[in-house]
Amino acid sequence: MDRAADETQEFETDMSSPRKLVVVVPAYNEEKGISATIDGLHSIKDTLAGMGWTLAVYVVDDGSKDDTRQRAAAAERVLIHRVNQGLGAAVRTGLAAARADGADIAVKFDADLQHEPADIPALMEPILSDQADVVYGNRFERIDYRMPPMRRVGNFLFTRLMGWLTGWPLRDSQPGIFAVNRGYLEVFMLPGDYNYTQQVLLDAYHNGMRFAHVPVAFHKRTTGKSFVSLKYPFKVLPQIMMVIVGIRPMRVFVPIGTVLLVTAGAFFVYELAQHFRGINPKPIQHVNLVLGLSFFGLQTFFFGILAELIVRGQRK
Repeated sequence: MDRAADETQEFETDMSSPRKLVVVVPAYNEEKGISATIDGLHSIKDTLAGMGWTLAVYVVDDGSKDDTRQRAAAAERVLIHRVNQGLGAAVRTGLAAARADGADIAVKFDADLQHEPADIPALMEPILSDQADVVYGNRFERIDYRMPPMRRVGNFLFTRLMGWLTGWPLRDSQPGIFAVNRGYLEVFMLPGDYNYTQQVLLDAYHNGMRFAHVPVAFHKRTTGKSFVSLKYPFKVLPQIMMVIVGIRPMRVFVPIGTVLLVTAGAFFVYELAQHFRGINPKPIQHVNLVLGLSFFGLQTFFFGILAELIVRGQRK
């Protein structure tokens, strides 16, 4: 039997064996609801088994100060952060563990049961049909309560921003449930400790992944405390800028450089026009300003190109 035949036989053997789904559940002070969440996830084991999948629930205890860790003992694994590092750090730890343990698909799931475990098979479907590598739940078709105005406005703005950066038809950029395939697990990089949803979108886009949305249920939180507060934007916005610069530098530096160059050009044209109209004795009154804006504009523009080349080189 030749090499190609051997590879075909190996592939068929792998496909006939159960594939592994890891559900990552970040948890911080979720003692009141974590047991119900794990039980809810385990309730779909038979459904997944019928699809040829095994299920493992990984709880990431992000430095909880209550009994979250002890009450998560029913999970297949409990990963521990000794101190609270942030939701993004917990997701990073969970996805890295899923990758190391050979997961074929990883699903991130909130610890507060605002989402339905029963939606997970549907979330996996675009991956199984080879239509997507990253699948985000879309909460707004099946939400059963009125989301607080601050969260609704924040989600709208972030969704618009992420849609502009990726070009994907995003309708919900911050769900608590998403699925990724093995291909993305092999290459993912989440540098920030917060805003994991935006990081995954930008990172997946930069790595040439395909994206899909699936409608999912979304309920009002009944246990625990939301991580979103008035302090959250001040933690998240700097990290989002760092992530964008680290993953898509051209999207930051080229617009800034363009604005500087256009401003320099506008000053140049305006003052030249004033000179020809006999208002200004010199063709350009503010030479240093025009030259300075032009210099910094070009420098910023080319710095963006250099940063893009560096980022691409690091990804290879």
